[in-house]
Amino acid sequence: MEKSRYYKLFKDDRKAVILAFDHAASGNLWIDPSRIIMEVREGGFDGIMSTYGVLRSFKKEIGQMGTMVRMEFLGSACASYDVINGQPMRSPFTVDDVLHLGVDGIMTMGILGSQYDTDNIQYIAHICAEADKYGLMTAAEMLPHGFSADPKDRSIEAMNTACRLGAEMGLDIVKTQYVGPVDEFKKVVDNCYCDILALGGAQVGDDKAVLQNARDAIDAGCKGLVIGRNVWGHKNVRGISRALVKIVHDGASVDEALQELA
Repeated sequence: MEKSRYYKLFKDDRKAVILAFDHAASGNLWIDPSRIIMEVREGGFDGIMSTYGVLRSFKKEIGQMGTMVRMEFLGSACASYDVINGQPMRSPFTVDDVLHLGVDGIMTMGILGSQYDTDNIQYIAHICAEADKYGLMTAAEMLPHGFSADPKDRSIEAMNTACRLGAEMGLDIVKTQYVGPVDEFKKVVDNCYCDILALGGAQVGDDKAVLQNARDAIDAGCKGLVIGRNVWGHKNVRGISRALVKIVHDGASVDEALQELA
């Protein structure tokens, strides 16, 4: 897989730190996109994954960072049903639509195991084939039963199914949750023949825990991070951005990275 847009998202070391900034698409978010984007860019992030509206409206702030567009608008925080598991994944946009944004790639949800399992898989596979026509990078958030807290949905076996399926459908990038231990998740990475980027997860308010999760994911063979709340929700956005970049691109230890927040 060598697409011209690969190195807009990944550095020469074939690793990437990407801001996930699509949360306001469905939730109640009181954050200025201009400030956040500029601070992560100055902190050394390689790219941003966001909504159609953000990518259209903040081109100046994004600058030379690589871009990925979130394809789905599944529902709002006002919905009375499970918008993740309670419906098939679908997009209001075509691949042709998002080309006009000048994006480097496309991100979809990859919810497995619901009653819409087949619909979701076919949806992703279709987008992969369409994106290939234009040389766009394709990524999906491959998660058994969505954001499930059930341990069996985050077992090594379940994560292997999710990640390997992503590669089989033709994805360039699988975004998924790192689960320990490192040696076990490394088997998942080794069995997936496309790049895996670890998601940042729920906001934890613990810098060391966030950085340790990043360090473990990289040690397991992940090519980087797609991380949101623990960056844009941080009191020191530039500092935590620099710390994560130091781990991913410079091979820093957690303690070394923490110095960026001192």
